[in-house]
Amino acid sequence: MTPSGVQQSLPNVAFALQGGGSHGAFTWGVLDRLLESTSQGTPFNVAAISGASAGGINAALCAAGLASGGATKAREMLRAFWEAVSRAGTLAGNALFGFSEPGPFGGWNIDWSPGAILAEVVGLVASPYDNPFYRDPLGPLIRSILSQTDLATLNTKSGAPQLFICATNVRTNERAIFTQPEISVEVLRASACLPNEFRTVDVNGVPYWDGGYLGNPPLAPLIAHAQDLILILVNPFVRRDMPPKNARGILDRLNEIGFNASVVLEINAIEAVNRVLDSVGEEAARKSRFKTVRFHLIRDDDFLAKFGLVSKTSTSWALLETLFDRGREVADIWLKNDYAKLGEASSLDIRTALLDPTLKQCKGGHTES
Repeated sequence: MTPSGVQQSLPNVAFALQGGGSHGAFTWGVLDRLLESTSQGTPFNVAAISGASAGGINAALCAAGLASGGATKAREMLRAFWEAVSRAGTLAGNALFGFSEPGPFGGWNIDWSPGAILAEVVGLVASPYDNPFYRDPLGPLIRSILSQTDLATLNTKSGAPQLFICATNVRTNERAIFTQPEISVEVLRASACLPNEFRTVDVNGVPYWDGGYLGNPPLAPLIAHAQDLILILVNPFVRRDMPPKNARGILDRLNEIGFNASVVLEINAIEAVNRVLDSVGEEAARKSRFKTVRFHLIRDDDFLAKFGLVSKTSTSWALLETLFDRGREVADIWLKNDYAKLGEASSLDIRTALLDPTLKQCKGGHTES
């Protein structure tokens, strides 16, 4: 990713990529802009990447591309995947495919569309195991982009970004973190296995569901590789129109709260260590085996709050392209406002900017007071 002899002087960063179905196209846009920036005067070294569900797939493609061909290859693989997602949805007759803003059911929010309501009703009485024609739609998509050669390079190449993919062990209610050399298509499928949409994925005889339930995204494995964590979030933490008053809105907010819970717990734990290090003084902190973690957030709660829960299952190219474009815009804002803080300081006060709903929405992680 960087010329020989230059990499060591660059700031080491770790990406933490949240899952959120088709809303992962927002993360694709963010990554596309960040990777593009590495040749435009704002370079950094990606030491590690973590993710769950769609975030896990984005993470794997980004890491594999960086390992086998640098930032350009990573951008190409990410684009190829999301374009393949849209094509596959079209061929499969995705009921939620053909919509664009403004739609007849409230712009991008299609939670009240007849197709969405019908799918929900069917889901109350039927599971993927009841479908005699069931076939895994995700594995072939991933394999079409992530070749065996690229996968082997990711798993074996020295200097490749360390990759951490989260899945949920159905038997034990524990989170599993997969890393090199055990990254496989099955691991990525397991990480994205929403049980009401996919049949359980077995890895080495163990059944797994979506990793977003317990690590969305996992942060703890990253701190051994970089002190600067760049969190790319797609599930809104702060909503202004609260509380929801209708059934669909309640389900939407419950989904966001559930998939944000694990990352809030990990941020609080890391911040507790940060506060201890701050309190003991610079010399004692330097001798400690713990290091201060610097947080950077790239998100747009106000924008993503416009999209309902159901849109996370849509393969509409109009939707994916809109999310991608906004992701690039928000990443560009972050680069202009906060890139210079890498290696020096957090680009925001994580305790207030992430968790205090009285603050104005931050764009690209930069808090507006």
